[in-house]
Amino acid sequence: MILSQPIWLLLLIPLGMACWVWPMPTRLLQGLRVCALVSLVLAMCQPAIELPDRSGTIVVVADRSESMPGGAMTREKEVIDMMQKAMAAHDRLAVVSFGHKAVVERPPQAGEFAGFAAEVGAEASSLAAGLETALAMLPNDAPGRILVVSDGKWTGRDPSSAAAKAAGRSVPIDYRFLSRPPINDLAIQGLHAPETVLPGEGYMITAWIQSPVEQEVEFQLLKGERVVDAGKRKVPTGLTRMIFRDRALKPGTAQYVYQLKGAGDDSVPENNLARALVGVRGTKPVLAVSNAGADSGLAKLLQAGEVDVTPAQAQSQRWSLAQLSQYSGVLIENVMAGDIGTPGMELIANWVEQTGTGLMMTGGKKSYAPGGYFASPLERILPVSLEMRSEHRKLKLSIVVCLDRSGSMGASVGGSKTKMDLANLGTAQVMDLLGPLDEFGVIATDSTPHTILDLDLVENNRMERGTVLSIQSMGGGIFVYEGLSAAARMISKGSSQTKHVILFSDAMDSEQPGNYQDLLKHMTDAGISVSVIGLGTDSDRDAALLKDIAKLGNGNIYFTAKPTELPRIFAQDTFTVARSTFVEEETKVKMTVGIRSIGGSPQWEPPAVGGYNLTYLRQDANLPLLSEDEYKAPIVANWQAGSGRVLCYAGEADGEFAGPISQWEDIGDFYSTLVRWTAGEQQPLPDGMLLTQEVRDGVNYVQLHLDPEREKDPFQGQPEARILHGIPGVTPRKKTLSMDWKNADQLEVVIPVRGRETVLATIAIPGLKPQSLPPVCLPYSPEFAPAQANRGRATLENISATTGGRERIDLSAIWETLIAEAQYIDIAVWLIMAGLLAFLLEVFQRRTGLLTFVEKTRPAAESEAGTVEVTRPKWFEFIKPATTKGTKSARKKTARRKTKRTKPKATPAPTAGKAESKTDNKSGGNINALREAMKRAKKRRGD
Repeated sequence: MILSQPIWLLLLIPLGMACWVWPMPTRLLQGLRVCALVSLVLAMCQPAIELPDRSGTIVVVADRSESMPGGAMTREKEVIDMMQKAMAAHDRLAVVSFGHKAVVERPPQAGEFAGFAAEVGAEASSLAAGLETALAMLPNDAPGRILVVSDGKWTGRDPSSAAAKAAGRSVPIDYRFLSRPPINDLAIQGLHAPETVLPGEGYMITAWIQSPVEQEVEFQLLKGERVVDAGKRKVPTGLTRMIFRDRALKPGTAQYVYQLKGAGDDSVPENNLARALVGVRGTKPVLAVSNAGADSGLAKLLQAGEVDVTPAQAQSQRWSLAQLSQYSGVLIENVMAGDIGTPGMELIANWVEQTGTGLMMTGGKKSYAPGGYFASPLERILPVSLEMRSEHRKLKLSIVVCLDRSGSMGASVGGSKTKMDLANLGTAQVMDLLGPLDEFGVIATDSTPHTILDLDLVENNRMERGTVLSIQSMGGGIFVYEGLSAAARMISKGSSQTKHVILFSDAMDSEQPGNYQDLLKHMTDAGISVSVIGLGTDSDRDAALLKDIAKLGNGNIYFTAKPTELPRIFAQDTFTVARSTFVEEETKVKMTVGIRSIGGSPQWEPPAVGGYNLTYLRQDANLPLLSEDEYKAPIVANWQAGSGRVLCYAGEADGEFAGPISQWEDIGDFYSTLVRWTAGEQQPLPDGMLLTQEVRDGVNYVQLHLDPEREKDPFQGQPEARILHGIPGVTPRKKTLSMDWKNADQLEVVIPVRGRETVLATIAIPGLKPQSLPPVCLPYSPEFAPAQANRGRATLENISATTGGRERIDLSAIWETLIAEAQYIDIAVWLIMAGLLAFLLEVFQRRTGLLTFVEKTRPAAESEAGTVEVTRPKWFEFIKPATTKGTKSARKKTARRKTKRTKPKATPAPTAGKAESKTDNKSGGNINALREAMKRAKKRRGD
């Protein structure tokens, strides 16, 4: 036993003296008192007893990357279940999975493992991160092991450093090897191209092919949509090099895709397609996106003004970092937000903010709020806000939303949200956009309609917003006719001139349309319009029905397969119906001094615009041109968004509402000035500074080189890298990393590159404009790189040998290998309980005396006078209170008590039978002494 606080043992000295000076009347009571005091003192010392224990914690590190064989997660779950069955009562099992990142699937605990649920990013194998996460979960004061279930392939940091940490803590790492069969893998081992070239420069692209057998292969090299080379070629067993030549045509980024196809089946087809990016230096054009594409009048006008623009249709864009890196800015000309999509808008917004490029948007009925940009990712970087203010409303609205709450709406869309949750949010946003005197109602429909909010003024219904957000999917399907009928009955009670119904339905599950044609005819005759929001695509089973409902209802039809876009679409239809954010009247405009900040001429006298989108200037934004009507609204507004530039022109550039300004003699110069300011330009680095980047082993090394002969550093502060990680169709990831000094003349930042993503780095140097580097990518996910013979197994064997682990075949025996270590069990609580028990027994005995039969009488000294005296230590007289002082009466009372105690008792006359008399006297004396002791005990108890 060990005592953590032995200092408290000193309390036993005064407590022992107290027990000696003031003893209890019986040995039993004295023993109980001593037990209670000793137990409590020992408990204060925090004692613990040492016991041997083999229980501990094992962490399973499961590889969930793309390189693992098919069904790997099922086999990993079986491994965990086998270990679970062999656990003892005090054993604990934890699970960590890893891919691009390491995630704790289960902390150390007992019980059944439910399965893998976390998202780890399968395009990488961060084995080092998995081992470090597992090591952090093992307690330092208890036995533990790590079991790795993997193919041994790793990307990113070398796992040997994590193995060294485990060895330092004496934590063995065992492994269970799982891998794909390496047979018959035709692969592109590498695709190499120069990082940057000059316009007009020729260069080579080199492809390395690894073939398991001699065979004929088909190949094709694409540059964007153009075929650079294609054909067939015989390749021998092993490595073969193929060389292609190409020439840079204009500044931007050239993307190459190399495809390979073998004669037979391929065990790993994922490594038969590879990408490479080549940056072409020079001034980049502006991407002009419109519905007309190359026929856009604005694009032609800009080209006539010698502005380098590339016209394109919005629907044809894939919106990737590789594509955007070809341009210095993006011009969006009266294009619906849905044609760009939420991921595309997120990408453009982050690209502008991070890289120092630009965005310009023109007006029209398909732009700004009516075009669906309210609450979109692009709105946050615009210099104007797009809300619908009630003071600018001309007419009242009555809107009823009919929601599909069928079983399909209960499906999860990630982030603990369902389709129903996002439809509810869109419905609530409609109410938020309406004014207090507008009217609003909500119906939820499955097989029957259910009134959630009856039609009433928005100011009365606004307090029920939580009710709308809490609508739940109730199963079944949506009966369209029933929902529309209920909405028609509700909206007919409205007092507004403009009455509108928004029908939200699943494009794959819209049932029982009934005679909807007659119903919609009666609704339109009553001045009620109907718009439809279909969750799905326009080619789904019930899409034709939803289109026909919107057409017959004189409303709009919207389709989206992404539930996250529902709130934006609900808001878009509300803006369209309200028609208060697009001014259709011809409006005069007025220039301000702010026109000079964008390079405009103060001599310009622009005529009126034919119509414009009503927006509101944000704080800190510049206002070069405004309307001269009652709104004094911005016609041209601009500002800095992060590192980039954003400019808004509220008028329609080319269309019905272009107005007199389209005939202005300086209109070409006007638009060219706006676009040139938006695009800006990237200046070269001064003072002999140079930026380079190189991709090695799945990592992009970006370096800033300084002039070795410089007299001082050309900047103050620390440069940083602003990084965008993009995959087409997915919202980009962004992060900022500081550049660290590698040596006296060089700074470096290390950027991991994931399998299918494109990485675009912009270096922000204090005092200088941001410098964007060409985008980089990997040929394909390193998980599918051609495997070297036994490399993965060798990695696991080295890690295991370093830490004292081994390969595990019999998983049930792994618990027996845990080292038996001393476990200290705290017994302070038990001692406190023992002390309390002794104290309670003492109180019980003092109150009842029921335990007297187990006592032995204390030996008492009998004086000559026949009185019982308690033996006291001689020094006790010195600590008694002094009695020499006091009143006279008190001293007399004391004297009388002493006389009474010392007065001899009368001796009885001797009788016959002397021996018997002595025996009787002796027996009687003992009985009397026992009686006296019992009386004193009763007196103490208060009996």
